Amino acid sequence: MASERNRIIDCINYLESLGITVNVGKNKARGNKGIFMHNADNFRIDIRKLETEKEILSVLIHEFSHYIHFLHDKTLKSLEFAFGEYSEDIHEELINVTVQSLPKKYAKQLFKEKESADSDIKAQAKILKSKFADFKISKPYKKIESTFTVPANYLLKYDRIKYFNKIYSITNAVNDFPELTREQIAYMELRSKQRKLKRINSRISKLNRYYNNPSELFSRFMEMYVLDNENLKNIAPSAFSKFIEMNDKSDDNYLMKLNEFVKLAIN
Repeated sequence: MASERNRIIDCINYLESLGITVNVGKNKARGNKGIFMHNADNFRIDIRKLETEKEILSVLIHEFSHYIHFLHDKTLKSLEFAFGEYSEDIHEELINVTVQSLPKKYAKQLFKEKESADSDIKAQAKILKSKFADFKISKPYKKIESTFTVPANYLLKYDRIKYFNKIYSITNAVNDFPELTREQIAYMELRSKQRKLKRINSRISKLNRYYNNPSELFSRFMEMYVLDNENLKNIAPSAFSKFIEMNDKSDDNYLMKLNEFVKLAIN
């Protein structure tokens, strides 16, 4: 523990010597574990309060890697400074490195929810198609929608509403509206599940964009480079070799800063 604490202190002192303000446990890092920010020539790394010193060190490595990437490419899109010619093989290896860092419980739960929503939509669609041969999941079905009256019709757009001081919800629609037919309830539930699926797909897309972002790929690579070097050699041999090659032959001042930081983080 003392060793990790000392490494963190040494790393922070080094970053501050470069003119980077480092805040650890002083704010919520905008809802992230950590965040790298810049304004003109002012740089800052915020790390929220974390449970272990190993986590703090990992996030510190990650955010400083964003800083190095930014110095090379302010668009944070090119990784040629680190790997030379950026091939599909290297990209695939970096994806594999990132997969090791995925919040697996979160991702697993997300795809489980998607599967459940898909299944529920198909079940309700089966009920509707048994009576309406021209029913299609992809389009609003006016033949049914026109049969709903206030306040039940509001539940075609919302899962829960308040109408004249009474709460109505999709989950209690059978009891709230005993006059509705089996097909009307099925349609109401189908629309609800479609809204849920849209939210889930949006979260999955956001997750994919985040983890496929070049700067995230590089930062995840650097985390493993420092903290799990032998595993990195197995998962990303080409990326590892190219990174070593770029370091050995380069007199790039920014890579020298990165290498100095890595020495402090490893020792």
